[in-house]
Amino acid sequence: MNEKMDENKKTDRKTKRFAARLKSSKGITCTDVPGPNIVICNAGQATGLEKEAVNLLVKECGLSKHKFIAEKGETYSFLIFATTVDAQLFYDKYNGKAKADENGTPLYINYVEKVPNTEIICPHENPKGLYLLKNFISEDEENLFIKLFDWNSESNLKNRQVRHYGYEFRYGSNDVDLNNPLIEKIPEECDVLWERLKEQGFDLGVPDQLTVNKYSPGQGIPSHVDKHSPFGDTILSLSLGSDVVMDWKHHSGKYVPTQVQARSLLVMQDEARYDWQHGIQPRTWDPIIENRLENGQNIKVITSDTVQRNTRISLTFRWTRIGPCECRYKTLCDSAEKVSPDNLKDDLASNLEDLHVHQVYDQIAGHFSTTRHKPWPKVVQFMEDVPTGSVVMDLGCGNGKNILRRDDIMQIAGERSSGLLSECKEHLRDIHKADCVRLDLLNPMLRDGTADIVICIAVIHHFSSKARRLQAISTIHRLLRKDGRALITVWAKDQTKSNYLCKSKQEQHDNNMAEMQVTVGGVNLPVHENRTQFKHQDLLVPWKLRKVTQNKLANTPANTLLRYYHVFEENELDELCKEADFTIEKSFYEEGNWCVVCKKK
Repeated sequence: MNEKMDENKKTDRKTKRFAARLKSSKGITCTDVPGPNIVICNAGQATGLEKEAVNLLVKECGLSKHKFIAEKGETYSFLIFATTVDAQLFYDKYNGKAKADENGTPLYINYVEKVPNTEIICPHENPKGLYLLKNFISEDEENLFIKLFDWNSESNLKNRQVRHYGYEFRYGSNDVDLNNPLIEKIPEECDVLWERLKEQGFDLGVPDQLTVNKYSPGQGIPSHVDKHSPFGDTILSLSLGSDVVMDWKHHSGKYVPTQVQARSLLVMQDEARYDWQHGIQPRTWDPIIENRLENGQNIKVITSDTVQRNTRISLTFRWTRIGPCECRYKTLCDSAEKVSPDNLKDDLASNLEDLHVHQVYDQIAGHFSTTRHKPWPKVVQFMEDVPTGSVVMDLGCGNGKNILRRDDIMQIAGERSSGLLSECKEHLRDIHKADCVRLDLLNPMLRDGTADIVICIAVIHHFSSKARRLQAISTIHRLLRKDGRALITVWAKDQTKSNYLCKSKQEQHDNNMAEMQVTVGGVNLPVHENRTQFKHQDLLVPWKLRKVTQNKLANTPANTLLRYYHVFEENELDELCKEADFTIEKSFYEEGNWCVVCKKK
């Protein structure tokens, strides 16, 4: 009895200490008065606490209705129960007892009056030409299709299993070889779909290519657009077995999530077919999306309520064609007039960067930050030599790792990506004379001549034309005072003197002559094989997101995103700096990067 009382007192003391910490560091006020809302003080997204583990604890209490909120990068999380009684049951059963991680750390829990509102409003309308035909087939028909198309085999894709009918869809080039039709044609059981589509006003005829994807819970597909020229102006997708949320992204920055129900048919035409990318995030659950009417406007709201995914089978039907695409949407069209990136018009260059730089970094910000802990030694050396009293700007600061703990200088970190900006704010929390701001290097909205020192580390290579690269360096020149100095670094095309190259990957890559390409705005961009020598100056470099579990990165890639790079030849950065009216003080190669220290005359 006494041991149990001592253990309860120990738990109470720790719970109160966690409450005090949350109030002082996060402004979260805990209360002794029971209510429906509780905070798990020492476990959240940053510690690897998974939604499934919390759901299991709730289920073991005999409860079901609840909301779990784990904010990005935080070491705490929230649970909202339907009633105070439910919350008390969970609190009494698990406070100081349930395990937060594999090391056996107990969960410590408090009641709170308020929890954050994590609902996300999506103001944009569905892409033009996107039609979702709900309950397009019956449950009996769904079971028939699942029986027809379900299988168990090793996949040739990392994230799902796939089969083809009519023609094999070639994922390297996103097309088909019309000279090599498959023996297996689209099964006649699918004929009911074309008749039903005609009854609903879609007289499309009969497709000749089918790709079947089988997704287990947790699997997804990266954002993509079906290549324009090999296929007709309609793509169909029939969903079997499970609901899923499909994300639609436009190169203008618009984002629309769509809840695709099992037994529904998705018809993609017009903008949805040609001008938007669509994909499925790799996760075992999906948020519930509500359609609401606010201020006379129909909006979509991503709620904090979720639903578990089941195994899903999708049937994607296409009509093959021959010849160049004649659509009017040129940004993602492989038949657009081919141009060199250096001759790319400014609006298309901006779209390319938004699609393959800005949107990507917003998605990978958290994972990217975990891979960028220490500043480069040459950057530290440059920053340590900055005179006392200087104003220093880090333009394109990423997660802020290059900002030093110096109180004798004023440091300003500028970053365009909102995701990286959040990571930077966290890094700068304890650095007193430093601040971070949202900043576009091509239009920084800062006064001329305000900085004594500028660093711009691994940024200029993300601009997709020479004119925009020169404009960015000219911005650095403009922001500096007379005699101000800058350190600028970019990726080098030559990686033979760096640790980037992997011999085994290079040999494998040399033996594989096939090269995947993506077309954006009339520019054909090769997709680079990581850890191999760069073959082109303008290319897309994959970033493989990994799922965070129990404070460790899992070994299986969950999603791949493509970042645009212009890798520099020797002296190319020097010439740009001279063209921007800089005087070159020092130019050097450092671990796969070209680096320039320059001075404003």
